[in-house]
Order: sequence, then C-alpha cells, then structure tokens
Amino acid sequence: MKKLSWLVLLFLLCSLLAACGSNEEASTKGKKSEDKASEKTEEQAASDKEGIEKDFAVATTIEDIIEQDSGKYAGNAYNEAVVHRALDESAFQDKDSFQVYANLLSLMSESGQYKKYYNFAKEFNPHMETAVSDTPGGMKLDNGEKVNSTANIAILLDASGSMAQKVDGKTKMELAKAAINNFVASMPKEANVGLRVYGHKGSNADSDKEISCDSTELVYDLKPYDKGDFEEALDKFEPTGWTPIAKSITEAKKDFENTDGGSKNIIYIVSDGVETCDGDPVEAAKKLHDSNIEAVVNIIGFDVDSKGQEQLLKVAEAGGGEFKTVESEDDFKEVWEDERVRLYNEWSSWNADNYNEVSGEQTDKKNELYGKRTDFMNLTYDEESNLKEAVYYLEGNEQISDQVSEEVISMIEQRQEILASFEEKFNSLLETVETEGDELKEKINEKGDQMKEKYDN
Repeated sequence: MKKLSWLVLLFLLCSLLAACGSNEEASTKGKKSEDKASEKTEEQAASDKEGIEKDFAVATTIEDIIEQDSGKYAGNAYNEAVVHRALDESAFQDKDSFQVYANLLSLMSESGQYKKYYNFAKEFNPHMETAVSDTPGGMKLDNGEKVNSTANIAILLDASGSMAQKVDGKTKMELAKAAINNFVASMPKEANVGLRVYGHKGSNADSDKEISCDSTELVYDLKPYDKGDFEEALDKFEPTGWTPIAKSITEAKKDFENTDGGSKNIIYIVSDGVETCDGDPVEAAKKLHDSNIEAVVNIIGFDVDSKGQEQLLKVAEAGGGEFKTVESEDDFKEVWEDERVRLYNEWSSWNADNYNEVSGEQTDKKNELYGKRTDFMNLTYDEESNLKEAVYYLEGNEQISDQVSEEVISMIEQRQEILASFEEKFNSLLETVETEGDELKEKINEKGDQMKEKYDN
C-alpha cells in the first residue's frame, strides 16, 4: 500500500514537471516569433532605404531633377519637428554622403512642383497674339505685315450739263475737279482711289437722254493715287448730259468686286442735282451698302435745291453715309477739310486702341511670367533651406561627420545652381514679350503719327 502511494506521487510530480516544461517552451517560441517579426520589419525598412539609395543618382540637369519623386514632406507637408523625428528614426552613422543626400531628398525634394513650372515655361507663348485692327487707310506695317486690307475710295462725279453752271466765276465742274484732286492727293499712298463719271456723253437734250443715261465710265481705276494720271483722267470729260446716279452706283459695285474683297469701301458722290434717268438711287445705295461689299455712300450736294437735297439725303442714309451741301469753292474745301479731320480722329483712335490692346497683352504676359518665376525661385530657396537645416541637425546630433556634412551641403548647392539656371528660361520668355510688344507698339505709334501728320493740315 505504501509502495502504491509513492508511485502515484511520483507520477503526479512528473506530470507537473512536463507541464512546466511545455509552457516554458511555448513562451520561448512566442518570444522568438515576435523577435523574427521585429527583425523582418527592420529589414523591410532597411531594404526600402537601400532601394532609395541604390536607385539614386545625383541630378545634373533640370530634366533629371523634375523626373525625381517628390519628398514625403515636400510643400505644405513640411514640418521641421516632424522631419527631425523622421531623421531620429534613421541610422546615418554608417552612410556615405550620397546615401545621406538621397534620404534627405526622399523627405524634402520639391521635384513634383518643379515639373509644373518646367512644363509651364515650355508651353508658354511669349509672342504677341493681338490682331492689329483695320486702319482707316488699311495700311501695312513697316515690316511688310499686312493689316487686313487696303481702303478703296471711289469718287462718283456728276458730269451732267448743269455742272457747267458757274459759281464765283468758275464752273461747278472746275471747282469739283480741283477739290476732288486735292482730296485724293491727301489719301494714304497705300489706299486705292478711283474716279467714275456719269452723264458725260450725249447732251441734256431729250433726244440724247438714252445715250446720256447709259453713260458712266471708270476713268481712273481703283489704284494708288498718281498725280499725273489722275489729273489726266480729270481732263477727259466735261459737263454734258443727264444724271444717271443709280446706274453709276450700281456700276461702282462692280468696281469694288474687282478689288481685294477684304477692303474698306467708301464712295463719295459729287452731284448738283437729283436722278434724271428714271433710276432709283436710294435702292441702289441700299443694295450696295447691304451687300457683302458693305460700301459706305457719302453724298456731297453742290448748289442743290431743296428737292435735290431731300433725295440725296435719302441716298446717303440708305448707303450708311452722310450728306453735305456746298455752295462755293470755300464750302468744298471745308467739306474735304472736315473729312480730313474725321480721318485724323479715326487714326488717333486706331492708334490708341491698338496700342492699348498690345500693351495690355504684353503686361498680362509679363505679370504671369514674373509671378511664376518668383514662385519657382522661392520654392528652390525653401527646398535648399530645408535640406541644409536637416544636414545641420544631423551634424549637431553627431549622426554624420563634418566631412559628410560638407559633401552633402555641396550637393545641395549644386542642385540649387541647376535650378537657378532655369530662371534664365523665364528671363528669355520675358525678353521676347518685352521686345515684341515694344516693337509692335512702336510700329503702331509710328504709323499713327505718320497718318495723323498727313491729315493735320
């Protein structure tokens, strides 16, 4: 019995020892598993850092820099305390200067932002895009660039028999010819001027009505003014027959159709009376003005009675122009003088409007470039400052040596020099905007001054 008790006691003791051994072994295995997991996390982190350093190459161009990844704490994400904590969690004592530099860039590189500025500068158009509007005379700029069109100025002169009447000792025709010649001589040399007469054949007798009413002739083709040729054209006819105003306007439409379709078309009709050939000058003027030619019809009534003034006013209104009356040579001069003043004012407005348009575009482009350049350079200064602060922090905490610190600082400054050189791209764009804008404004001013001087007499 006593022997059985000892056997039971021995069995219980062995079981207890076995259980203790099993718990100790499980505890040991759990600790080893935790250690391995910790080691794996550290190895992974080390591997990630090694990957950064392995793939890293010092950038030598702006193109290299913009292809790099942005840092984890770049831009608004930068916080000095957070960066310090990230640096404290890394081991730098065994790293060379390239590895330290690579790790700092992985935290604070602004490459992503640089790429945006690089693409902006690459795609920016520094050339003046403002389209210089039509000038009153449709001039060409001195560099040969055409400003849309030339002006076509057609004079329709009444050569009916009534124009032989005298005013102040001269016939109406003589006064009209002299006034017209002086006027077209003052037109811009690039403008086309034409002279069409009507009623210059047959006579004002009933028997010649059909011949006279069918007579209208372009005696000086629409072309730049030539003094000798124009005066010769004026000498080709004398006041003779009836007054086919409507037919003359209709034929003038054909004259314009044979010229540059983009031109500004202006008609001046000089007449001393109403339509006498059964035509409808009001309808003819309206059709001409409303057509794709869009000619403006102005009327100068020479010693016209009230009935004639009423009709000629309607013709001018239908043609989108003005009606003026003259009674003498001085009145004629005053009409053309008023026209010169009007053209002077048009040139002044053209000058100011186009100058302001170009100046506005130039200012907008310059401001945009100045703003981007400033933002870009400030970004490079911030990155440099952040990177250097991190180096001094590591050096102060003895995580890197003085030599490594100097080498990393040198690489940071080299990077800054590359970035600073890109400022020249912005400067080049600014220079183009400045030069082209100033040249175009100068040409506008020169042409405006030239033309205002021409009409300021």
